Amino acid sequence: MRCCLAFALVCFGLSAQIVQESFSRDPGPLDFIRGEGHEQAILQALTGDSLVGMDAQGRVVPRLAERWEIKDSALRFFLRSDARFRDGRTVTVEDALWTLQAIQADATASPTKRAILLKVRCRKVGKALELASDRPPARLLMELVRIPIAQQQKPGEGSGPFALDLKGGEWHLSARSHFLQPKIPGLRFRLIADEQAILQNLQKGWLSIGVPPPRRGLQPPSSHIDLHPATQAQLIAWSRIGLAPLKGLERWRKEALPQDFFGGRAVPSRGLFPEGLGFQVRSIKGTEPNLKGQHWEILYSAGDEPVEKALLALRERAKREGVHLDPRPVDSALLFERLTKGDFQLACAISVFDPHPWTVLDLMVPQGAMNFSGWTHERLAALLPRLHDAHSSAWRELQALWAENPGSLPLLDFRGSVWVDRRLEVAPGPMGLYLTTPGAAGWYWKP
Repeated sequence: MRCCLAFALVCFGLSAQIVQESFSRDPGPLDFIRGEGHEQAILQALTGDSLVGMDAQGRVVPRLAERWEIKDSALRFFLRSDARFRDGRTVTVEDALWTLQAIQADATASPTKRAILLKVRCRKVGKALELASDRPPARLLMELVRIPIAQQQKPGEGSGPFALDLKGGEWHLSARSHFLQPKIPGLRFRLIADEQAILQNLQKGWLSIGVPPPRRGLQPPSSHIDLHPATQAQLIAWSRIGLAPLKGLERWRKEALPQDFFGGRAVPSRGLFPEGLGFQVRSIKGTEPNLKGQHWEILYSAGDEPVEKALLALRERAKREGVHLDPRPVDSALLFERLTKGDFQLACAISVFDPHPWTVLDLMVPQGAMNFSGWTHERLAALLPRLHDAHSSAWRELQALWAENPGSLPLLDFRGSVWVDRRLEVAPGPMGLYLTTPGAAGWYWKP
């Protein structure tokens, strides 16, 4: 009996050190080639390694590649010798090359990753992996943070600090021998789709980490602290029916969505691009159109309460000008499908921008991950090569180009908020908690 009791206590102690988290939707099978979405990105960041990472200060740091160099405007990466897949096999340049080329060749691969690798030339040069494109190396380097490497011919196998097992409808991740030396024994994710249920789990201490609903005056329980990661998240509206709806939304957003609308968790956007990325506040050019009598359908993800609340407020404001704005909830997967096909009048979703100005190009370039409006401009191609660094004056010209006839408009700027067990030491960065390097591998429980 004594032995059994001791064993139970050891198991309980280990379980108590597991980080308890939740997913709001099923991420689907772990797949480093086809997997897409926020939940899938978290699993890939925990179970895989990208060539480079981004630390809590927003700097590019070594990850799978121990070093890199720029050779004739191309990036050459030299991989670590101590990186291993789950089966113990060493990660090689061939694995990295296969992953990148598989994404490029597969029409069903992650749209985000395909956009990053568009027109990127990949090859092995000696012991190095070389990537070349027309984009500035600094931009490509930052974008590669989002592409973990899979084992050759095994798209579900990564080399990351945690190993994934599905148990009883939950996602269990266990620490493994890894060069980042994870400090926590593991994480467990449960599927909790309802915001109120997430809040109750946080308040009762059943979740170590969670995002509370954006409600006025909401405070974490004494067991948790409220962290505010400096992420660039916006509620974006896209238009496939011209400029007039965006002109209306631009005028209505401040009045319909005041500063305290979400209790300080979100504020009305002021310009066309995120200010946190260094962009000046700009307005859409042109005269105000006569909108009276217009009827617009705007799609959004079903169950996304903050988006629904914002759209209902905008609908009431639109009525005052004789405009019928019709919010239509659709399944999140169907919404993404309709966005990519351009099958909508207006659509709305929350987008998270990477912490560098080039990320806004996804709204503009052909096949950009967020160019759902089909936006094009004859002067864009000549302007892109001049965006050679984050401080180039060409960014002002780009914004002026977009202001002439944008394909989308930000409605709300979100302030990141996550409740974390005060015993757990984490390091949020500009890409959130999980995509930062070392991310969860660097967390630890305070003694």
